[in-house]
Amino acid sequence: MKKYTVADFFCGCGGFSEGFHQAGFDVVYSLDSWILAKETHDINHPNCKCVHKNILDLELEDIDKIPNTDIIIGSPPCVSFSNSNNSGNANKDLGLSLIKQFLKIILYKKTRPNSRLKYWIMENVPNSIKFLKEKYTAKELGLDSNLPDLLIPIKEILTASDYGSPQGRKRAIVGDFVMPKVTHSNNPVFIKDIFKMLGHPINNKNTKIKDILFNFEINKSDLTDHFYDSTIPKSICDKARQLKEDHGYMGKMQFPDSIDRLSRTIMATEAYASRESMIFKSEHNDGYRAPTIREISSLMGFPINYQFKGSHNNKHKQIGNAVCVQLSKALGVAILEKDNIVISSIPQRDNIRLDCEQKNPLFDSDFIEGPKRINSKYSRHIPYLKLNQFRVELDNTKSNIKDKKNNKSIETLNIVWSSSIHKGSGKNAKKDTISNNELKEILDKKKLFCLEVILKKHFDKKIYDSKLFQLKNCRLDKENNHYSPDEAIELLKTIIDKQFNNDIIRTELLFNKDYEYNQKIIYGLYAMNYIVELLDK
Repeated sequence: MKKYTVADFFCGCGGFSEGFHQAGFDVVYSLDSWILAKETHDINHPNCKCVHKNILDLELEDIDKIPNTDIIIGSPPCVSFSNSNNSGNANKDLGLSLIKQFLKIILYKKTRPNSRLKYWIMENVPNSIKFLKEKYTAKELGLDSNLPDLLIPIKEILTASDYGSPQGRKRAIVGDFVMPKVTHSNNPVFIKDIFKMLGHPINNKNTKIKDILFNFEINKSDLTDHFYDSTIPKSICDKARQLKEDHGYMGKMQFPDSIDRLSRTIMATEAYASRESMIFKSEHNDGYRAPTIREISSLMGFPINYQFKGSHNNKHKQIGNAVCVQLSKALGVAILEKDNIVISSIPQRDNIRLDCEQKNPLFDSDFIEGPKRINSKYSRHIPYLKLNQFRVELDNTKSNIKDKKNNKSIETLNIVWSSSIHKGSGKNAKKDTISNNELKEILDKKKLFCLEVILKKHFDKKIYDSKLFQLKNCRLDKENNHYSPDEAIELLKTIIDKQFNNDIIRTELLFNKDYEYNQKIIYGLYAMNYIVELLDK
């Protein structure tokens, strides 16, 4: 029996395509606007016609030239709807226009004479469902108003790990399709299973690598993008650790990541000094490492011989943007089972190597963090000093860093540093400020005298200029003997821990309410005010 054919829009590097290919479909057409992703798709799906074009540029005559397929799939870019973009409040216009163009293609192809279109599926982040209607008129989609409405009969949130993906990635799956059966609710594939499958990136003693997701084997010498040192510098790990364990207003996360669990959602952005980063204990040294490209590829469900074009960063982005292959395959298998189509076997692709294979270490041995933009925001509390929901924070958010006319140069920036005390997290968090003159009313005079002597000794000659403080924040000054914000608050943490125990101070001066405070918080606030006063001078 002839295979069902598939067209894949927003195909990227081919996660959606690969799932349907592995299920036994013939992916004959695909489209994407990123040339590098298109090239990756070409390498792995050589019999598919992959077009490099923006979907918004397709006119009806272009759509007419697209093959008449049995299934259309698509995964419009999710950034507009993602909760990680401006907490889910980003502008949705571009995202909605891309979705409507995809739906326009569906309705147009569905209503053509001799149309073969039986099923269509769209994948996106869960938040996108809120912005999708139950049906769209042809007129809304820019088509002849005499055409019928396009109905969206199924809107579901599916979890990729339920279908054999090593990743607990939740996605909105909408369209006219067959709901897949859950296959892995009691036997999930964990990170440790993928790591064991591939072996260590350094000192790997395997001779063969068996793909546990697709049940085939290759020689270790044919495995690419895995055998390199992905150790992360300590300075970056320290930042990631604090963001995960000691974030100002978010919950605690694991550091390093456990491998005895499902993978968290793989992000498209390759940033390691972040809460979203995946960081593991290194097997060959005392440090920590990033997952290799092959590891994140396998965690996204790609076969171990799937190849990716581009730099390390671009490969990471392609994989992070992809559809989980096992979820895609499950959607395909459900269609075949409903239509009583039996696929005998799927031949695996040939093993190839690309000239862009990752072999060099992820970071240079002499790595030094580069400069940040001069208008970079700063907002950080005294590290690892969150007590009874209270924390003391230093920030520059009252500066004109968002003023596009004046935020390109330190000369035109009006840098304002502020100290504050915060209580709680999330939407119910509270913030207050108080002067040191007011704090003196409730602080022990002897303790305060000792603290001021120490602060004067450590800070008076190394904190004196608000703009220089910002230059240090942005790593744009190496000459002046002046602390950076990070250096200042990390030193504060050491001083506060050494000088004060966990005695309680009770006061109504803050938040207009009677609260009990660990004295480290109140004296920490006094010390942070002291630093800000030095900058104001």
